[in-house]
Amino acid sequence: MNKTTKFNFTAAQIGSACDEVYKRNAHKYKVQGFREGQAPRKLVEQQYGTDVFFEPAMNALFNHEYRNFLQKNPTIKPCADPDLKVDQTQNGLEITVEIPIQDDFKLGKYRGLEIKSHKIPITDKQIDQFLERLQKDRARETDAPKDYKIQNGNIAVIDFVGSINGKEFQGGKGQNHDLEIGSHSFIEGFEEQLIGKRAGDVVDIRVTFPKDYHAKDLAGKPAVFKTTVKKVCILQLPKLDDAFAKESSEFDTMAKLRADIKKRLEQQAKMECDRIDEETLLRKICEGTDVKVNPKIIERQFENMMSNLEERLKQNGMNLETYAIYQGTTLDNFLETQHEYAALGAKTGIILDAIGTKEGIKDFDAIVKFLKENNKIC
Repeated sequence: MNKTTKFNFTAAQIGSACDEVYKRNAHKYKVQGFREGQAPRKLVEQQYGTDVFFEPAMNALFNHEYRNFLQKNPTIKPCADPDLKVDQTQNGLEITVEIPIQDDFKLGKYRGLEIKSHKIPITDKQIDQFLERLQKDRARETDAPKDYKIQNGNIAVIDFVGSINGKEFQGGKGQNHDLEIGSHSFIEGFEEQLIGKRAGDVVDIRVTFPKDYHAKDLAGKPAVFKTTVKKVCILQLPKLDDAFAKESSEFDTMAKLRADIKKRLEQQAKMECDRIDEETLLRKICEGTDVKVNPKIIERQFENMMSNLEERLKQNGMNLETYAIYQGTTLDNFLETQHEYAALGAKTGIILDAIGTKEGIKDFDAIVKFLKENNKIC
């Protein structure tokens, strides 16, 4: 799965390449006592480091030699960047190059397969839930009267501090938190203990963390949250009638609004079903093909996945470890799962590329379309 070759560069070649880099880039470096671009190479290297021209020179030499090697050996098709080992010789440098190559394999059956289509029925309950979200979006929030007792559906503005055996734990503190009673967004049993309380009340809420709680150091343990009710708000929901339909949509009756919601949900469901069907078909094709994927391809796929995920998390003020906790797992387990996804993705990509080559199709989407047309989804 790897091809090994060696490139040798003499000291004269390296020196000449460094001179070329210096001539092209000397204007970028300022040395006191010399006009821009006029400082001798040795003085620039003394000020900016000996590698300032050496590294780009070696990159240029290697890339040129590597391109020539691949042109002279067209049967060698790298599947990832090569690994390099640099050794000093009496007259220069020797670079040992390990070129990752994907071994040939025989495609399995990719025509005439049959898979069962995924179905997501749209129910009246789903339409009702959609309408409830619209209703809440248009609700008016008003402060509850003095001495008002908290009920389901109210918003309690609370401060809380959690502790286990009298010791506060990380992540168990909050201030001015809006908690909708009945939303089940807190630990089971927490919200129910606020029912009947008033603004100004301080209460010890006793709960037990679930055994499968994402933070393993808290899972299954009893905790006490000292909670202060700072304010109680009442949500005044608009009535779900024709007037609501007119105010919240382009339709003049609830019947028409419900019909439109059903249509949109069906469109979303179809898109999700198509995605699942596509994944099922590709997985079946992959299962029928025996191919040992070069580990370099898997690592590249994994690194790209993690890099993209970390960038998205960074934009939301999160890191991988926190994200893993929210997923209900540890960082090690999360990374192991992602590596498995990367391996499957790499295998799928290789097989689709081979199918595209055999069928004369270059575009990825066109290959997937071809497979859908030549297999049965029923």
